[in-house]
Amino acid sequence: MEPETQLSPDHRGQVEALVAAATSVDGAAPLNEEALLHVRHAGPATGVSHWLATDAGSVVGYAQWQDAAATGQLVVHPEHRRAGRGTALLAALRQRHPEAAVWAFGDTAAAQGFARAAGLRGVRSLLVLERPLTPADASAAPAPGAPSSVTLRGYTAADAQGFLATNAAAFAGHPEQGHFAASDLAARQAEPWWDPAGLLLAVDDEGVAGFHWTKRHDDGTGEVYVLGVHPRAGGRGLGGALLRAGLAHLAAAGSPRVILYVDAANATAVRLYERAGFTRHHADTLYGPADGTPGPGSPPAGATR
Repeated sequence: MEPETQLSPDHRGQVEALVAAATSVDGAAPLNEEALLHVRHAGPATGVSHWLATDAGSVVGYAQWQDAAATGQLVVHPEHRRAGRGTALLAALRQRHPEAAVWAFGDTAAAQGFARAAGLRGVRSLLVLERPLTPADASAAPAPGAPSSVTLRGYTAADAQGFLATNAAAFAGHPEQGHFAASDLAARQAEPWWDPAGLLLAVDDEGVAGFHWTKRHDDGTGEVYVLGVHPRAGGRGLGGALLRAGLAHLAAAGSPRVILYVDAANATAVRLYERAGFTRHHADTLYGPADGTPGPGSPPAGATR
């Protein structure tokens, strides 16, 4: 099974249909947003490989590798499982990347069994937290606790470089968000959910000191998409102020519920969200070789995704 660097339009559609079928049965999407963007992208993406498992010309299994994150993701159609296709996809991926770690989103019992059979162990856990939003959230002061020298406002096109620089500083070393570039920003601005008013910036005399990027899903659910504070602005209460401002924005927009993703190892961020009323919904697990080989690094304090 050889990898492809670019999917045909037909294969892109079949992979998206496969993802939808698996999501419906498993209760969690088998590919994350970054992987889905690479599926939908018309041209080849640097450092991204695709593997397809087919049956009578139809795509029944799919795997993707991303060099930037140094991780893989794979999915098999619910009607074609327990026939060795997942094992074959993993073997093909690991033939190119012997120490590959792969994500199990939702970390179902089936995923755990597959990982054990493949000789993989959990090397990283991404918590999915949630909390309801109420009218009290919407009526909260726009910037409670923010330093008086900081202005909170929505994103404008002129803020692109400042936002990207602050993101890079806040997430230096993060296995995913640390690689976020102008092309990644443009890809998300092309998505239907993009709303510049939902990307809240904390701006001081030196520029963008922090941000809270919110997202609204099709069902109205809000998300703390990314929350970051520049290291130079740490210890000023910006994280909490940005979190509250973003929750107020989502509540005012009508979201009844908000979710977020945070590394289980990031105790500082987990405490921030627990104090804000978030509780655990489920966990996503990254599985790597069971021989003790370290997995991708954990993010720095303050990282959200």
